[in-house]
Amino acid sequence: MRQFLLGFGRTISGIGLGVAGACLIIVTAINGANVVARYVFSQPFSWAEEAMVYIMIAGVFWGAAAVAWRQVDIHIDAFVNLASGRLRAALHTFATLISIVILCTLFWMSLRVTSQLYSFGQRNDALGMPVWIAHVTFASGLLLIILMTVARLFAPEDPDAQNPGKQAPGKDG
Repeated sequence: MRQFLLGFGRTISGIGLGVAGACLIIVTAINGANVVARYVFSQPFSWAEEAMVYIMIAGVFWGAAAVAWRQVDIHIDAFVNLASGRLRAALHTFATLISIVILCTLFWMSLRVTSQLYSFGQRNDALGMPVWIAHVTFASGLLLIILMTVARLFAPEDPDAQNPGKQAPGKDG
């Protein structure tokens, strides 16, 4: 089971990074093309700003799945770091469980909003795209973060395994 979770986490992390990278490239291309269209041809794209925002949201939340898997997010773990041994492990598990509860709540609320937007059939002005599609990227990103956090809870790995340049605290190099 542990090997399955590690493989699953690495795969989803890679996909998340790939999507985030693709989104960054697409946003850069749209922005560059819009600058040329605006200042060279005096005809900016009316849809560019809105499209870039939606693409950035997708990139951030899908990329955050990789961050959750690799555990390189910002932690407020002063109390956890003061503890040692079993207490430290218990506090880390407790903090992870709190994170999962918060993420699940956000995911549930996001699904409700997305469902409402879908039922309204609302479209954005500039793109003419159904608004719920942009909200699905937020919800799906949250789901991936939840899955990565749960997988990491049940299949912990040496955090330096994917970050060879990072030295673990207390290890001399």
